[in-house]
Amino acid sequence: MKKYKGVIFIIPVIILVLFVVFFPIITMLSNSFKDVKFGFEKNPAFIGFKNYSELFKDPVFIGSIGKSFLWTAENLLIQLSVPLFLALLLNKDKKFYRFIRSIVLIPWILPMVVVSIVWRWLLEPNIGYINYLIKSLHLPGVNFLGSTSLTFHILVLINSWHFIPFGTILMLAALSTIPTALYDAAKVDGANSWQRLIHITFPLIGKIVWFIGLLAFMWSFNTFDLIWLTTQGGPANSTMTMPTYIYKLAFKSYEAGKASAAALISTLILITVAVIYFMIFTPREQRGIKIVKS
Repeated sequence: MKKYKGVIFIIPVIILVLFVVFFPIITMLSNSFKDVKFGFEKNPAFIGFKNYSELFKDPVFIGSIGKSFLWTAENLLIQLSVPLFLALLLNKDKKFYRFIRSIVLIPWILPMVVVSIVWRWLLEPNIGYINYLIKSLHLPGVNFLGSTSLTFHILVLINSWHFIPFGTILMLAALSTIPTALYDAAKVDGANSWQRLIHITFPLIGKIVWFIGLLAFMWSFNTFDLIWLTTQGGPANSTMTMPTYIYKLAFKSYEAGKASAAALISTLILITVAVIYFMIFTPREQRGIKIVKS
């Protein structure tokens, strides 16, 4: 009986996980094969793969997949390079740098809803403060959130601005774990700053950089609130990523079955990336793979 005491204590947690995680996934999987309309049918008909076939015939859905990958790639580029640069710049034990490190988290602390509304106001073409400054220089105003070529990249910058402090703090924590003796020994051996960076810093913070990359990928791919509160996927679907497309399909067109199918495809993409990451960056011993020496 004693050996089962621990199991008794974790049963509530298991039930909670099953209810919160697996039940929605099973429901989503079931709905993706049915003609589910929000608020219209109590017993939806089973239609097989019709929802999936209609999705892949929809150019907006295909475009949303491409937009999601482009959105994620641009965010990753900024959210890895800028935090690394800032962390290297702020990795000094002086009062000024300690002060900067203490305030660098402010953008991350702000809720994305607040960030979205503030930036939408700042970028407003008629009364926005940024356009006011531009016009005060006798330059034509810019419709930042109404341009099919510009809006997407503006939102990438806003989303990255919100994430960068978090990535910077993690990289600063990683840099603080590197023994200074390694740098001192490298200096004695004649290594310059660039060589110390390449041969000491990068290898020792590599794991945390890849971890930040995984978080940035997941969070960027799933970004919904910023896009919805600023453009709702417009103009002309230029910012229509998968989360925005799924929301519109479910709560604007009431196509819950198709939305479930699209959500399942999005989930499979994220799981695939996570598995690839796990396989590449987790040692084989930790994966339970037995290494046989010849």
